[in-house]
Amino acid sequence: MHLKPKYINIIINILLGAAWATALYGFFYGLLYTNANIFFKIVSALIHFVVGLFLVLVIELVYRLFINHELLKEQNRLLKELKKD
Repeated sequence: MHLKPKYINIIINILLGAAWATALYGFFYGLLYTNANIFFKIVSALIHFVVGLFLVLVIELVYRLFINHELLKEQNRLLKELKKD
């Protein structure tokens, strides 16, 4: 990930790592600490994992929006230069 402001890179990377950790922790939590048979343990683990993956998806979407914003700023700058000439 390479966004121009470095602090945004750092924040997004930390949040993305936390989201993946939440997904994996939720999977293992649902698998190990659910008091039921193996079918319900697997279903619980997958539900917890999907919630974590949703967080990963949201953070990736935010990252894409930042990239699109930077690209549009660059395109606007280039169009203004062409308009001047």
